[in-house]
Amino acid sequence: MSTVTRNRLAPVVAGLFVGLLAQQASATEEIVVYGSPASAVKVDPAVFRAEIENYIRTLNSELRITLDQDLKRMPVPKLELASSTTPARG
Repeated sequence: MSTVTRNRLAPVVAGLFVGLLAQQASATEEIVVYGSPASAVKVDPAVFRAEIENYIRTLNSELRITLDQDLKRMPVPKLELASSTTPARG
């Protein structure tokens, strides 16, 4: 890469890098919520746990169905139990 190309490319790369850092910084801004603590939603741990377990069961079921469908589309590989290429002696 020539010096002229490197000199022109360096500010562009630096600008892109600073732009990406600025995007990350803006994504971490503080959010203030006004209201009393009594108005906050309270979650029952047992209900939360049951919902999570239901979600996991549903996700596992969907994954199994998807994998079964994918496996049915794949061709079955040929299976060779034994092979021998020993030359006959004698």
